[in-house]
Amino acid sequence: MLGKWPHITAYALIGSLAAVNLPSGQAEPITFNPESIQFFENKIRPLLSNNCLECHNEKKHKGNLLLSSRETILKGGDSGASIKSGNPNESLLIEAIKYTNADLQMPPKKKLGKQAIADLEQWIRLGAPWPISNN
Repeated sequence: MLGKWPHITAYALIGSLAAVNLPSGQAEPITFNPESIQFFENKIRPLLSNNCLECHNEKKHKGNLLLSSRETILKGGDSGASIKSGNPNESLLIEAIKYTNADLQMPPKKKLGKQAIADLEQWIRLGAPWPISNN
């Protein structure tokens, strides 16, 4: 007998089989709701473009850090992962932009404003939403 909620058992079984069938090292594709993508496009992409990508792009990636995709941001650079998705307090990116570590202060010429920092913290809390690329 499957009990009072047989569909829950079926979903659990299907979910566990799907997880087993994922290729090793492959994460499930993450999709974000339209509001979080809009937040990224309106707040985060311009912030990265105007303050970070001069030094952390495909051609020039100081500290082996690229900030041009979600994957490269999660991977990080020489100092480790840039962000811990969902947790800005454990993210090196937030440590760097808040200037709490004398050895890690980004951008190096001028500290970001309070709103920019709050936006980046919110973005990380949302799971670092990024549009799915077709590359």
